[in-house]
Amino acid sequence: MRADVRRNRARLLAAAREMFERDGAGASLEGVARLAGVGIGTLYRHFPTRQDLLEALLADVYDGLAATGRELLVSPAPGEALTTWLRAFIARTTAFPGMAASAVMSLRDERPGRSGASAACRAMRDAGEALFARARDAGDVPADAVFADALRLTGAIAVVTEREPETADRLLALAATGLVSGKAAH
Repeated sequence: MRADVRRNRARLLAAAREMFERDGAGASLEGVARLAGVGIGTLYRHFPTRQDLLEALLADVYDGLAATGRELLVSPAPGEALTTWLRAFIARTTAFPGMAASAVMSLRDERPGRSGASAACRAMRDAGEALFARARDAGDVPADAVFADALRLTGAIAVVTEREPETADRLLALAATGLVSGKAAH
């Protein structure tokens, strides 16, 4: 990638982060381009859709979650480590209104050829799945539980609590009572 192309991409991501944090994921893409000091065509060359732009922002979030997951793998309490990671997932995917819904979409839509978030998303999922398997092996998660379901549930909690973050922990604790204790109804 040429230096000017890299600079434009970096400016677009910085502008999008700023605008989305202020106005939510539905902020004007023309405004993002204007704030970045580029034309709308440049924005669309880098990010053909709004979701592509959101996924590029999510890539950093996913990279951070993957690193957190790897760090938590050495925790002596696998169930607590999993819950800590799920709590981090909620906190990091609710940085601005609409981000959690985009995260849920990217978790569902990992087609080849998508933006750079796909590799980051896979690394994040792998780290979370390793934590989940470790908690399951320790008996902290029901033997027949599936990581994808836990991640969907956590994504749903993020979506419904992004405007009321104080309720996220309470809802996750409620979900984890069945998830982590092994007493979930099947």
